Amino acid sequence: MPDIAPRRWLYLFLVLASTVAAVTQMAGVLQFDGFTIREVTILGLFAILFAWIAASFWLSVFGAWARFNKIDLLPLQPPSGASAARTAILMPVYNEDVGRVFSGVRAMWESAGPDFDFYILSDSTNPANWVAEELEWQKLKHALGESAHIYYRHRPRNVGRKSGNIQDFCENWGQLYDYMVILDADSLMTGKTLTQLVGLMDANPRAALIQAPAQLVGRHSLFARIQQFSSSLYGPIHTAGLAFLQGPDGNYWGHNAIIRVHAFMQHCGLPRLPGKPPFGGEIMSHDFIEAALLRRAGWDVWMAPDIGGSFEEPPPTLLDYLIRDRRWCQGNLQHLRIVFAQGLALPSRLHLAMGIMSYVSSPLWLLLLIVSIVDMMSFKALPSASFIGLQPSLPFSVSHRAELVTLVLATLILLYGPKLLSVIALLESPEATRAHGGIGAVLASAFWEAVFATLIAPIVMLQHSWYVFSILMGMATGWNVQTRTDRALPFPVVARNFAAHTVIGLVVTVLLARTAPDSFNWFLPLLAGLWLAIPLVLISSSPFLGEWLRKDGLFLVPSETRGSKVLGRAHALAESHQALPVRADLVLEDAQVRDLHLALLADTVLPPADPLKLWSLRERVRRGDTGAFSREDWSLLLSDPEGLKALTAP
Repeated sequence: MPDIAPRRWLYLFLVLASTVAAVTQMAGVLQFDGFTIREVTILGLFAILFAWIAASFWLSVFGAWARFNKIDLLPLQPPSGASAARTAILMPVYNEDVGRVFSGVRAMWESAGPDFDFYILSDSTNPANWVAEELEWQKLKHALGESAHIYYRHRPRNVGRKSGNIQDFCENWGQLYDYMVILDADSLMTGKTLTQLVGLMDANPRAALIQAPAQLVGRHSLFARIQQFSSSLYGPIHTAGLAFLQGPDGNYWGHNAIIRVHAFMQHCGLPRLPGKPPFGGEIMSHDFIEAALLRRAGWDVWMAPDIGGSFEEPPPTLLDYLIRDRRWCQGNLQHLRIVFAQGLALPSRLHLAMGIMSYVSSPLWLLLLIVSIVDMMSFKALPSASFIGLQPSLPFSVSHRAELVTLVLATLILLYGPKLLSVIALLESPEATRAHGGIGAVLASAFWEAVFATLIAPIVMLQHSWYVFSILMGMATGWNVQTRTDRALPFPVVARNFAAHTVIGLVVTVLLARTAPDSFNWFLPLLAGLWLAIPLVLISSSPFLGEWLRKDGLFLVPSETRGSKVLGRAHALAESHQALPVRADLVLEDAQVRDLHLALLADTVLPPADPLKLWSLRERVRRGDTGAFSREDWSLLLSDPEGLKALTAP
């Protein structure tokens, strides 16, 4: 295994050297007759944020260097022979589209074969989803036969959310398996990839977790297609840089990874943080913590950037993307209480810190802009002349335009350099270029992706800033169901959610035009995104526009041009799936549905329930008074096997 310490020291040196050079240049611009408090604030914020983008830039440079030189990014012993290990594929679900979930499970089972056991681990709180999941599981079992080891479990109480769901599996079935592969409800992995991951774990007994980076695929809105192209173009450079620098000190992204079960069970029990949410309570972003705990125990955590065959779906709209980010932001800010925990390895602390900074950077950028604008508005022009005795003294202003242009160019290089490197790396491979539509399509798509990313950056900055502020004010969020299907957002929804961004952009425009017109052009790229917030979100949510551009050859990804058997099969099954209206009261009306539900309920440890509440629900059922039942009422009734038997007895 190569010594990665020199790589890390060189990386740290380049980040610090870039930052020191830029801060020195900025200090020369700001210092005229000493530093004011505002100027010191500007310099401090600039130093932090320049170091942040420099870290991302040099990570991409290292990734590009590794790609160009074809460096082995996963220096593990290769798989050898068939595996005797038992592996479970876990699909946690929470009120998901039932047809899409089971279509994905079937496609993966057909690709992987009977060597893997599949578990659909339901935390669904919607009673109709619960019943529909049971029926879909039964239909899938009948379709695939007894050789298909596909199991379904519904958890009555959603304790610990996804991490609690996985913990429940480990406590009940973990001892039966050597490895488990964790998925999301929109994840897919090929049988070849699953088999290769198992082989790598067999051949490398110190490896506790291997992360297979997921390619974004499967959605058709313009926003989603841009995200898919961006992931396919820029992802390889980014993941290569991470793998090149982190080695066995890798991270875990919560899904599309294989984990050694006994190491996970022994070391990855998560505490409940003291206090109330948003900083206390259950840990929401559990994956980074679990990777850190494995490293603390001496296990290796790896990333496999070139393994392929690992997929997930992006959010269909910018609104859905930001809604998901609210939960991630709260989870990452919780890591402020964990980053200094005893015994963690330094790389693990850096992973946690970078996750925190990915959201804290937005309010820091916003604060830097506000202080800079206030400083420009407070600037006083020099007097035309003054007198020392009888002699006139003419002031001479010193222009710093050259220094400012240099700083702006340096910042643009750091921001857009990784994109350019990614394009060069892609064009070096004729096969990869064809898979993205050819040279012309790659260049055009990369250009428009950069324009779109530039325009939405201030929108995301404002939204993330609000998230951080609201969390610091004690406002917690729940774990809402994610929207995964393509949809064109209606104008009232977009206007309601993004009118504030537009108003802020217009107000800042007026202030700058009146008080600092000479500096207006510097802020134009930021202001343009805010002016166009509503039409940007509205247009980019369109599936029609996304499909039209696909036919025109823009934002193509390999899964579309070359195809993928497991993806094609999953999508075909989902499209042909007939979604029958399933109601919770089918358990009362249909004997077969009831028998299936009771059979599955027999193996479930049920929490204690209020006997008086159960009696009241049973009496209302006997009177036919179920029309006003809430989700909680139905869930309680469906978790009462004795009551169901009594209510439906002949």
